[in-house]
Amino acid sequence: MSQPDKGGARLMKREHQRRELAPLLAIALVLVGLSAASLLTPDREFSPNENRYLQQRPELTWTTLMDGTFTKKAEDYTADQIALRDMWMESASVVQRAAGRREVNDTWLGRDGRYFAKVTPDTFDAAQYEKNLAQVRTFFDAHPDKDCRVMMVPTPACLLRDDLPANAPLFDAEGCFDMLLADFAAEAIDLRAALTPNAAEMYYRTDHHWTTQGAQTAYGVWCAATGHTDRSWRLEAVSTTFRGTLYSKVLLPDSPYDTVAIAPDAAIRSMDCDGAVSGSLYDMAALEEKDHYKVFMGGNYAKVVIDTGAATGKSLLVVKDSFANSFLPFLVKDYDTITVLDLRYFREGVQPLADGATDVLVLYELTNFAADKNLYKLNKS
Repeated sequence: MSQPDKGGARLMKREHQRRELAPLLAIALVLVGLSAASLLTPDREFSPNENRYLQQRPELTWTTLMDGTFTKKAEDYTADQIALRDMWMESASVVQRAAGRREVNDTWLGRDGRYFAKVTPDTFDAAQYEKNLAQVRTFFDAHPDKDCRVMMVPTPACLLRDDLPANAPLFDAEGCFDMLLADFAAEAIDLRAALTPNAAEMYYRTDHHWTTQGAQTAYGVWCAATGHTDRSWRLEAVSTTFRGTLYSKVLLPDSPYDTVAIAPDAAIRSMDCDGAVSGSLYDMAALEEKDHYKVFMGGNYAKVVIDTGAATGKSLLVVKDSFANSFLPFLVKDYDTITVLDLRYFREGVQPLADGATDVLVLYELTNFAADKNLYKLNKS
């Protein structure tokens, strides 16, 4: 009876061990390489793809160590400054979608490449929404001599439900509008009926904002509600390569491009944005950046004063979120002066500005309105 080849068995065992260790060694080499590359690569301050500032190297002090802020910032710093960050995020999104996931980074992957911000009954702050409605109600009641209106823009998921992933749990938007109309009646401008028939054209596919067509449609509804003339505005495309905030969350390489249009005939005398004065409502230099929506007013400011030169004898105070940026150009022939406040940044008193206006407009997208904790400033003395 032949004896087993002990030498051969040992060789096979070693070969098996090498095969098992190879993936671990490869992973270790990748991690070491990434760490070295991250250390050698200069830190980035801003991510154009994500449209946000990145965590910088935190300072280690006794206080930050004991209260946990150093650990948290160190984790964020490591994640934000990892080499090839955009490539890893893109790869992760591709893998998740291939595995059947219909949600990436709190963004629903809808039909035909359309993305939606994920807002569910659990994440929608209904209590804050009610508080904000009460703040606006108090503000309007304090100015009975003015034409006060609130225009709430439906979130795109409300009007494009068929494009959402199956069984996506959307918050109760209809209930929110019912509450709005009950509290404000004719003072509330309901856009749903006007935006619904062509809803796919009213919102960008890769960004959370409405399109210029959507804002123009809303202008027609505003005119009907306030007695202004619904003017015909010529729209001109200035970008066909826009990928917006929702794209920045998913970074899928086959994401569609959106078109950005402006109303070139919306001429003004001047626009003062927190002290920076220009002669146009549009910042065309923004088209050289990633966020092409910044072409509207150049972004968000605490206070903007627009001198239109329209000679109507009327002035408007607008309290708003960024949806108003593409809506304001349609108002320039209706008012001499338009004062625009973003309460996230505004620190002065609102009352003096309201006293100097003939009309008031509160314009927000519904979920932005519910999330804003600054509406109390409307009534702060």
